[in-house]
Amino acid sequence: MKDPLMKYQSLKLTLSLVLSLTVLIGCSHTPGSDKPRRDISITVTLGGTPVTAGLVNLENPQTGEGGGGSLTEEGVVSIPNVALGKYSVTILPPEMDPVPPEPGQAAAPRKDSPAIPAKFRDSQSSPLELEVKEDASEFSFDLKDAG
Repeated sequence: MKDPLMKYQSLKLTLSLVLSLTVLIGCSHTPGSDKPRRDISITVTLGGTPVTAGLVNLENPQTGEGGGGSLTEEGVVSIPNVALGKYSVTILPPEMDPVPPEPGQAAAPRKDSPAIPAKFRDSQSSPLELEVKEDASEFSFDLKDAG
């Protein structure tokens, strides 16, 4: 007959191994990594002229997926690894200075960005939308024509 203490230690070791394996298996999977994804590019213009500074943000309120990036001098942003689906698009003006002011100093005023009308800066008012599909990875928005 086995010693009860040995039996308890064996059970404790087995449970520890099972728990460790469960944690390792659970940590090896990134949420949403099984969704099909595409690299996309978005061109932003205002009356045909590239918007050369700003941030483009994507948001899918149903899934919580999103992405974003900064516009280049050509008015293009490339966003890697975007899950297929529908997204609302907002375009934000560039920040003046990412470094906060010293204590006691006033923050620098935000640079007015006439190339990005106010309605495109908020997800509630922006009419811009796109749908990333297997066969759709390039998008263009002209802010003058977008409403």
